[in-house]
Amino acid sequence: MDFVRKYIYIFHFLSLFLILLIRDYFKYGNWDLFSNFFFSLRAVIIFAFLDWAWDFTVL
Repeated sequence: MDFVRKYIYIFHFLSLFLILLIRDYFKYGNWDLFSNFFFSLRAVIIFAFLDWAWDFTVL
């Protein structure tokens, strides 16, 4: 089950990253890929850390 869970997490954070990247494109109306990329990456890293920090099954 851990094998499947790992790939679900990878898919979740990859889709979150792409959704944020596309959302920023439509929000700002330009394709400032460099700025949007780092904003989306930062948001995904924060969500990944929060998910890891509150995963009590590891303890």
